[in-house]
Amino acid sequence: MEAFKKHRIWLFFGVVILLPVAAFALFRWYGDRIAPLPYFGAGYTLESGDGPHFSVPSFAFVNEDGQLLDQAFVKGRIWVANYFFMACPSICPKMMADMRAVQIAFSGDDRVRIVSLTVNPEQDTPAQLKAYAVKRRIDLRQWQLGTGDKKALYRFARKGLGIAATDGDGGPNDFIHSDRFVLVDQDGHIRGYYDGTSPAEVGELVKDIRRLEE
Repeated sequence: MEAFKKHRIWLFFGVVILLPVAAFALFRWYGDRIAPLPYFGAGYTLESGDGPHFSVPSFAFVNEDGQLLDQAFVKGRIWVANYFFMACPSICPKMMADMRAVQIAFSGDDRVRIVSLTVNPEQDTPAQLKAYAVKRRIDLRQWQLGTGDKKALYRFARKGLGIAATDGDGGPNDFIHSDRFVLVDQDGHIRGYYDGTSPAEVGELVKDIRRLEE
């Protein structure tokens, strides 16, 4: 009888502990493997899964070699975008190190591209960006840095990628400072936003890119 009671106690604890763990694991598996990635409008707004979906508009900036950086670089590919500036002492070094980890995860994979645009084009010239890329060992075949007209850069950040909640005109007193990485699919639809300073969220970004490749 005593042994039976002990078995009942262990069974009770097994159900109480293992069932929630199993349910959580099943939920994570469903989210990671079966549930489709969401679609976003510019600015974190979730869209329905049926579409039509917001498409990132065309852009035209200047890369680290002084050449045109536009939609041709990412056309038909999965791509990740972010904004940064070279003199940033706070979040940008961490973001760019994490973005390089993303690039390394897909090194040599022509289906994946990265675009990092500056919020400080007056200082971040193509020559400065090239030196920055060399120092950080950025593979420029897959990952390009962009500069250009400040108003155009800021308009694309707000209206194209939706990484800034504030309004502004890209004027002298306007400044954007965001930690967001933006995931865009092969059709130009935004499929995710991630904290570029969080290893866990950057890990989720890598997983989501692989899901889009399947």
